[in-house]
Amino acid sequence: MSKKLRIRMYNVGFGDSFLIEFPGMKTMLVDAGFHSQGKGAFGGNELAQQIAEDVEDVSGERRIDVIVATHRHQDHVFAFNSKVWDTVEVGEVWLPWVEDPANAEAASLWKKQSGFAAQFATALPGLALGADERSEIEFILWNAGAELASADLRGVMSAWSNKSALERLLSGFRKRDRARPRFLPTKKRFPETFECAAIPGLKVHVLGPARDPELIEELDPEKDGETYRALALLAAEATGPGFGVTQNSPFDAIWEVRNDELPLQSPILSQDERIRIADLARGVDALFAAEKLDGMINSTSLVLVLEYGKARLLMPGDAEWGTWKRILQNEEAVDLLRGATFAKLGHHGSHNATPKSLVEECFSTGMRAMISTQQGHGRYRNNIPLEELLDALLEKQVAYARSDTSAELPKGFERDEDDRWIDLRLRC
Repeated sequence: MSKKLRIRMYNVGFGDSFLIEFPGMKTMLVDAGFHSQGKGAFGGNELAQQIAEDVEDVSGERRIDVIVATHRHQDHVFAFNSKVWDTVEVGEVWLPWVEDPANAEAASLWKKQSGFAAQFATALPGLALGADERSEIEFILWNAGAELASADLRGVMSAWSNKSALERLLSGFRKRDRARPRFLPTKKRFPETFECAAIPGLKVHVLGPARDPELIEELDPEKDGETYRALALLAAEATGPGFGVTQNSPFDAIWEVRNDELPLQSPILSQDERIRIADLARGVDALFAAEKLDGMINSTSLVLVLEYGKARLLMPGDAEWGTWKRILQNEEAVDLLRGATFAKLGHHGSHNATPKSLVEECFSTGMRAMISTQQGHGRYRNNIPLEELLDALLEKQVAYARSDTSAELPKGFERDEDDRWIDLRLRC
């Protein structure tokens, strides 16, 4: 009898959580998150509890051999805040290399990004924005881990955050076979391949994120200097004198705002700066800056090809075009993708994740795919999942299941009777 593995996609709405069960009762969890304003069948404790029950053996022991957090966005890690995880034993934890606290370059990057998000959140109440723009920006900032003034999100953020979720991933859980996470890729070689001792027979190919200085430069929020400084000025206006220069400021001196630099009033501002800040206050550049922050974090996503026997699974997090461009220019990486038998579509099937060209050039006829997504109100969900992407899947005869519809599933997929998850069994 041929062996099969099972992929379970939890219905978390606008988020990601996948449990993979390999032969021999070995398990891998890829992400555990959701968005508070777009959740599906689970809240945070409910999702953690369901996963814990799903990995419990007949003796009552709960164990996950590998936990993968593809990147730090809340809709991928939020449920790791739950205390339910104190009941689960873990073999290994895998994170992107940029999450290594011992990496000075990565630590500097996140200090800047956290400061940027905090500055943005402080300025947000004073911005003249429409309801849709404000909602979209609040979602992006919440997803990045920023504290917000919004009453709807403030209650959620008071106890749960991506900081505490990351702390658990870095050093938490009841018992860990490997105390220190694997920060991937470990080397600059691309692609990087290793055998997973925690799941015998599993070969792992790491296609992203890049481990080179170009990535740091691309992710640095200071690269968009004008918007960065304008937000700092708006934040200064929102909080009054005393906000700008602080002893522990995350900003270089050029970006810091002195107490006498109030926007639209200070004589040191050029006319161009006044115009740009006025545009920002109308919401034009604010949305652009928020999307830039969102893209920066998505670009840190782990992109993994998991090879087990005849099965080859593509798990790309929310990797965006910069990552895919690098992958598609590498012959070895493209060969790995062309042999894939399953793919999780990135970023809920949005335009800035799984490229249509990837489907057309690399996906094989007859492969399977899953999309953890949720249509609904809010600009951040417009055109998600992207119709052109779905059409490309159909053209390639790729059978797929999406989490937000009760439509009949293609052969091989099974839906839980309470619509809590969708299962797929693959020959391996």
